[in-house]
Amino acid sequence: MPHNETERINALHAMAVLDTPPETDFDDIVRIAGEICGAPISLVTLIDTGRQWFKAKFGDLPGSETPREVAFCAHAIMGRDLMVVPDTTADARFADNPFVRCTDGIRFYAGAPLLTSAGAALGTLCVLDHAPHRLSLDQMRGLRALAHQVTELMELRLPVVADELDGIPDPRTVDLAYLTEARIRELRCIADARNTAITLALKDDGAVHGDPAKLSRALDYVVFTALKTTPAGGRVAVRVLGLPPPTIEIAHAGGSTVPEWQADLAGRRPADEPVPRAVAGILRAHGVTVASRPADGGAPDVRFELRFPSR
Repeated sequence: MPHNETERINALHAMAVLDTPPETDFDDIVRIAGEICGAPISLVTLIDTGRQWFKAKFGDLPGSETPREVAFCAHAIMGRDLMVVPDTTADARFADNPFVRCTDGIRFYAGAPLLTSAGAALGTLCVLDHAPHRLSLDQMRGLRALAHQVTELMELRLPVVADELDGIPDPRTVDLAYLTEARIRELRCIADARNTAITLALKDDGAVHGDPAKLSRALDYVVFTALKTTPAGGRVAVRVLGLPPPTIEIAHAGGSTVPEWQADLAGRRPADEPVPRAVAGILRAHGVTVASRPADGGAPDVRFELRFPSR
């Protein structure tokens, strides 16, 4: 048991995510985790008092939960970084585990803890294999970065499910260039692991008025959505333009399907799931509008702009 087990369980239950239906964003992350790590099974797991529950699952693994006492992830949440077990049969903690001893059992495990901003480990993003396995440095960096995205999704969805999505209680001057650069830096590990190019061009600072924490999460989600829909080997190009109106332009090779957050923000239809609804709500509260533009010749095939009100 972690030393802060009571606080950890309270934080998990406060997220209001246990036993909820599948959500596209979490399903996309486990798919990408399996792709990056070359693993046939990947999971978003949440460690409750006596069970491990799967919020998202990729690959052939029966059921939606396991007892906590046989969960690999119950060990992974004891640390603050990625736990890798190259061969479970050679690890004293897991050699007798029923999921290892069974026919075609688990022989490899890697799990990154899902750490909230307050430091509570809710569960893991993990990948598993039926054969011994090793991860490269790029794969490990990508898995860590994807785990951070999972936690960001949980914290984004909470105000929606709690019906507490509000405006901007304490707006201040926000530098769009700085905020966007920080988001790209965090997502680059995922892009590198998928062999996807992600570039950033800063034309001006782009000062706007807003809540930096909320705006940061919303922009992280928008750029990650472009990144995850771009095929491996593709590219995502981001530009920050400071001339009135301050604008973030994103171009990517992700196909023509309009994501839920964008359709919601543009007033076409409300998002069905909590996370894109939260992102649209945050951007709307900041006065942001979204406009699609035709791609330039030879450029990626999707291009849109987030336009902020001038200060």
